[in-house]
Amino acid sequence: MSSPQHRSRGRRRSSEQVQGSAWARFLHDVRDVKERYLKQTSAAHKRFVLLLITGGAVLRIWCMLLPITADEAVAYMTFAAKPIGESISNYALPSNHVFHTVLTKWSTALFGSNLVALRLPSVLAGVLVLPLFYLFVRSMFNRYIALMALAMAAASPCLVEVSALAHGYSLAWFWWMLALVLGRHVVRENNTLTAVLMGVSCALGMWAVPTMMPMALMVFFWVVFSLLGKYERSVSTRMASVGLSLLVFLVLTTLLYFPVILSHGLDQLFHHATEEQYSWKNFSHTYPDRVLDLWVWIVDPTYWWVAALGFVSLTHAAYISVKYRTILIAMVIGAVPLTLILADVGSTHQWAYLLFVFHLGMSIAAFYLLKFVQDKVIKTLGKRTRTAGGALVLFVGFALPGMGVVRERVLHLPEAAACAEHLAQAMRPADRMCMDTFWFAPVAFHLRAHDMDAEQLEGLPNPGGMQFVVVLQPNGQSMEGVLMRCDQRAEAYELPTRVKDWDRMEIFAARLR
Repeated sequence: MSSPQHRSRGRRRSSEQVQGSAWARFLHDVRDVKERYLKQTSAAHKRFVLLLITGGAVLRIWCMLLPITADEAVAYMTFAAKPIGESISNYALPSNHVFHTVLTKWSTALFGSNLVALRLPSVLAGVLVLPLFYLFVRSMFNRYIALMALAMAAASPCLVEVSALAHGYSLAWFWWMLALVLGRHVVRENNTLTAVLMGVSCALGMWAVPTMMPMALMVFFWVVFSLLGKYERSVSTRMASVGLSLLVFLVLTTLLYFPVILSHGLDQLFHHATEEQYSWKNFSHTYPDRVLDLWVWIVDPTYWWVAALGFVSLTHAAYISVKYRTILIAMVIGAVPLTLILADVGSTHQWAYLLFVFHLGMSIAAFYLLKFVQDKVIKTLGKRTRTAGGALVLFVGFALPGMGVVRERVLHLPEAAACAEHLAQAMRPADRMCMDTFWFAPVAFHLRAHDMDAEQLEGLPNPGGMQFVVVLQPNGQSMEGVLMRCDQRAEAYELPTRVKDWDRMEIFAARLR
């Protein structure tokens, strides 16, 4: 049987023998990887990979069907519901994840204004990142570690939670993971086209959400460290390809954000005017709490002892694996200095990508733990059996306690759909509506499904018409306060009637005096 080193040299010679452009060599390498992996992978392993990806998709779809959140509704109504020119240039709020906004605009235009269409781009990206993660881990380690890493990523409650919300984070993960896969090819084969595609992937991830920057830096640092550790004579020419990739990333990112830069300036992409003023003093006082919030967000959906074992596993994986240490170092260097420069820890969701790296470390430790069990305890246990069993336990162990937590800790608003349904049935052409600020975007989104434009329905009712007023409660605004938001006075109306009442919402109706 040929050694791994011999097979690696054979692959390099085969690639070098291919004549033609970088595109021809790239296609040859893609076909070679496909044929080699298919040949080396048993049918049972393929089915198990498909089963885990399907399980991850089911979990995301399950959470995808939960009611809308205020953040999703505000982002859609403020940006995606506007003309395309305004969508790609308006950065009035940092929730405009531009690439994701464009995709949700197309999705809702094609499938209608509903929750599935709104969240479809995010959910698809959250599912498609799973096979890319498996492919990257397998190319770095082996198919057994890749299978267990895939099981954890597919069932990870935090990854499921973020993937099932209409934001750009999972889209950034997809382009980041694709960049890592391409970066692996850059390390193995000095292909200019692959380097360019890696830069394009990082730029598209940045267009999805500006907080892709730490992930992009991680990719470039990891590729550089891998090249320095693997090559001596050809390192300068290979570094030139990395430099080209970095240039493509910077130029394309600037072009994609050029409409935003013209309207709001470059600095607002990282320090938005609607957020608190960043300073080193504020950062030094608040970052411990923000880091603790991130830790609680990650650990909350699971048991404390699982989190403790996970930390031990990461430490062990970093100790025994040079490849994993390289990934960790690239991740830290890509994130920590940038955070200190910006003096901003950011939201918990933007750091969810760390879980892919953590799950990789845990899968490495699990692989060697199961190997120890086979060697010392259950010697009849086969490698395939132990890996499949371990992956199944990891998937169930993450999904079972975590899904209930992530479904409950996000503030979903079922009243918005019910309110829109009631208004669509109750309102007549002469009627008008006025909504509390909190409820405007969620209800307005659902009204679009009934071909009703909330903005056009505001104002004074026509003769004989009613004014419907949507009020936040408890401890929210009164009907009088909501009417003031609509530049109206309660004294202009007869005694109002409460027509609907939910835990967090009331609907009143009144006629003009």
